[in-house]
Amino acid sequence: MRFLFANIFFAFVFYQSAGGQNQAAQAVFELIYNQDYHKAEELLRDQKDSIGPLYSAVLEIDLSYWKNVTGTDDPDYKAFENTLDAYDSKPSETESETVTELIIMSYRLRYQLKRYQLLRAISTRRKTVELFDGFKSQSNKLDGDQLQLFKLYNALIVYFDNYLKPFFAGDKRSEMNEAIAEMEQLTRSNHIIIRTLSSYFAGKVFLNYEKQPQKAAMHFEWLKARYPENKKFSELLIECSDMHEN
Repeated sequence: MRFLFANIFFAFVFYQSAGGQNQAAQAVFELIYNQDYHKAEELLRDQKDSIGPLYSAVLEIDLSYWKNVTGTDDPDYKAFENTLDAYDSKPSETESETVTELIIMSYRLRYQLKRYQLLRAISTRRKTVELFDGFKSQSNKLDGDQLQLFKLYNALIVYFDNYLKPFFAGDKRSEMNEAIAEMEQLTRSNHIIIRTLSSYFAGKVFLNYEKQPQKAAMHFEWLKARYPENKKFSELLIECSDMHEN
């Protein structure tokens, strides 16, 4: 079972400042999603002062995930584990450190499920949801981009929590449908990071869980056009086509 919680809080921290999205951070993000890992590493290293320590940390984690796990034909799982361990060496004491911890755990969850480390994933998921619940009380303080990202992360949690319920649970399907509708609405965001992540997660939900490849393909087509160098999006489009034909 794959959970699609990763990347959301990675993007969330880009909108914490009053000045809005950090342009250097967005540039690194776009290089990552175009799978230009070498340039992304160079830019991240050169712009660390302007990006800031927290943003640099989460960009490095996301870059390592794409480079070493999901966006390569030659995975280097140990390299990704080392990246996570480098940021997971001490307990959280500040709000920023708590956000970083949540990012790390969401990546650990995705990674553990991908590697079928189910017992570890169950423990990580419980801790992730507990931390996320702590942020719910702050949602009334969010606006604009922050609120959109919170809604996306919440929609993913609602969808997969209901996906795992017994088939006879009365509210299961309606809750899942509402979560999907929220994701699709966010794919129309004017902010590129939000739209990118929403399109990717909506596409994966339609393809892998709803078994609706035509709806999934619409999202992957946009992603392929927006990030033409990303081979993963082309592969997902082929998967949509194969499922539709079958």
